[in-house]
Amino acid sequence: MPSPPDRLERMLATQRDLQKRVMRYPLDTLTTEQRVAYVKDMVLALSNELQAEVLGEVSWKPWTTGPAYVNASAYKGELVDCWHFFMNLMLAVDMTADELYEGYLAKRSRNEQRQREGYDGVSGKCPGCRRSYDDGGLCRPSNVSTGGAPAWCGEAVNFVGPGSQIG
Repeated sequence: MPSPPDRLERMLATQRDLQKRVMRYPLDTLTTEQRVAYVKDMVLALSNELQAEVLGEVSWKPWTTGPAYVNASAYKGELVDCWHFFMNLMLAVDMTADELYEGYLAKRSRNEQRQREGYDGVSGKCPGCRRSYDDGGLCRPSNVSTGGAPAWCGEAVNFVGPGSQIG
């Protein structure tokens, strides 16, 4: 049986094939406008899966009087649907399994540090884009003008467009 990273790489490869062959989304040749539309469609589809379909399999409404329930089998099926859309979002920027794993570890470490330091979710954020200063290095407190508005919110890096490389 393949290791978990190999499984993830295999899932991404088969999802890329599905998008290209069956769904007719040639991710490697999309224009910037097509890529933006694709990302928007995948975000909307993922949001719908989470908000409507996953929630539909649990008794999440606190105002109801019926018994609490979790339809575990259907719930898991909806999570698989969500995973398809999430992988499509990864594929839109050619994100690898290793990049996902390394990003997860870095974010997990940052979240643990935030909790140790009393993170409040408000301070330490750029007033312009609301990114945390410790989240990816795009914004810095020194980039904020004296009036509180951002003088510059980071810089454009790793954009995908005509004639550019992904990643």
